[in-house]
Amino acid sequence: MLAVAKYGSVVRTTAIAALVYRGDVLIRLVAMGLIMFIFVQLWTVTYRSTGITTLAGFTLHDMIWYLVITETVVLSASRIVVKIDEEVKSGELAYVLLRPYSYVGYHLAAYWGEGALRLPVNLLLGGLVAVLAVGPPAASPVVLAATGLSIILGLTLNFLVEASIGLLAFWFEDTVPFFWIYQKLVFTIGGLFLPLTLLPGPLAAVSGKLPFAAVTYAPARIFTAFSPEILLEQLSLQVVWLAAFAGIASLVYGQAVRKLSINGG
Repeated sequence: MLAVAKYGSVVRTTAIAALVYRGDVLIRLVAMGLIMFIFVQLWTVTYRSTGITTLAGFTLHDMIWYLVITETVVLSASRIVVKIDEEVKSGELAYVLLRPYSYVGYHLAAYWGEGALRLPVNLLLGGLVAVLAVGPPAASPVVLAATGLSIILGLTLNFLVEASIGLLAFWFEDTVPFFWIYQKLVFTIGGLFLPLTLLPGPLAAVSGKLPFAAVTYAPARIFTAFSPEILLEQLSLQVVWLAAFAGIASLVYGQAVRKLSINGG
């Protein structure tokens, strides 16, 4: 209970601090609204000009709501890579490690402190644009709950991947290029911009099993094509990759602390 309260206070403090920077919140709102407006125009023209009603199993309505979910996930995630990278380079990490909490656990709590603010705001604004463009989603409370759980798992997996990348700062001068590679993989074979069913068969099959798809594609897939089979498949994928990257982050962190101790700093 003490641990829950300790990390809960980090979540709360970070969320309150994020509210102070109203300009940042406003910019993110504008970004979400602008991105969704552009995608609505793009896909509306695509469906109308080709005369099709369904593309790879997605109607225009499905496609827009798919993008609401994927964009919400990506825009709700804070860049933990940059924070960890800066702490390592500046030497602040040596002081942070003396505090009475897990280093990775603290950053996870802070990550969700910001996410708790960004997530509902992005979802509401993206949903508003979608409702005005194609109408409300045909989603039951069960679908909404399952999607919400999948979004939480996807964002947590994103944190673990980024934390693992950020800790590489102990060995590399700059970890941002690694983050860029990860980010672009999420954009492409992670299904951010396009459902994986639109990719060529073999590529779609492989991409659907990778962690990038577990971050963004999984919650959007559950929301737009819900079935017990899809729910089990996508949640299982997310849980497997969560366990894998929890182990990777723990291993990299252990090696990083050992390297810090050996170097005397």
